Amino acid sequence: MIKKEHSPILEVHDLTVTYDSKPALYNASFGIPKGSMVGLVGPNGAGKSTLLKALMELVPHSNGYVKFFNENLDSVRKKIAYVPQKESVDWDFPATVFDIVEMGRYGNKSLFKRLNKEDKEIAKEALAEVKMLEYADRHISELSGGQQQRVFIARALAQKADIYLMDEPFAGVDVASEKTIVNILVQLQNEGKTIFVVHHNLQTAVEYFDWMILINKNIVASGPTKDVFTPELLQKTYDGNLTTLEQIGQVIQNKQFSTRKS
Repeated sequence: MIKKEHSPILEVHDLTVTYDSKPALYNASFGIPKGSMVGLVGPNGAGKSTLLKALMELVPHSNGYVKFFNENLDSVRKKIAYVPQKESVDWDFPATVFDIVEMGRYGNKSLFKRLNKEDKEIAKEALAEVKMLEYADRHISELSGGQQQRVFIARALAQKADIYLMDEPFAGVDVASEKTIVNILVQLQNEGKTIFVVHHNLQTAVEYFDWMILINKNIVASGPTKDVFTPELLQKTYDGNLTTLEQIGQVIQNKQFSTRKS
């Protein structure tokens, strides 16, 4: 079940990525509407992170294409913010919290142009939004996992993008950080931004996202959460994993579907 979008803000067609001649993602096709909060859900090794990296051309495509705003990535890169998995970041990099967030402003500058007072104010505002301004002078390695994640989200906010791609932003964070991040994402959506999140918790997925993509090496389903989050499609996605299916049954029994727009 893949809902056809006539004017998608992000369109993926027959996207295939291989590692050592083995497909990590194959023939992925979907489109998502502007202003949606999208959850990318599937089992470990399903190709979720690979898909996000392929969208950003961080890994090569074997086949297919990706369009943002009906354009190639290079034409609209400034409009797209990417938050990688926390585990992929070198936390010993010699930079302060403020240095990291400032990096979000360089995409808006021409080559060799320095940041100005306005850029620094935007960086401060982004840190304040994630409740990390008081840590601005701290080295990034001194922070907890949840605080580090908030800093990288602040860097994305400083970019002032239209699409936010986030790879497991809630992984390993504390409850307070997760609540802060969710509130920020809802605010971005209220401003008309589009958010695309790799997520693994089925219980919260139905609360957070109004659009969901189910993936297991290829796209099993894509559409409004109320249409996609069904026992049949989830069983197909998770290959009948009993523990996961028990979670699915509990969520559906409780009917914990998002009340936000879909």
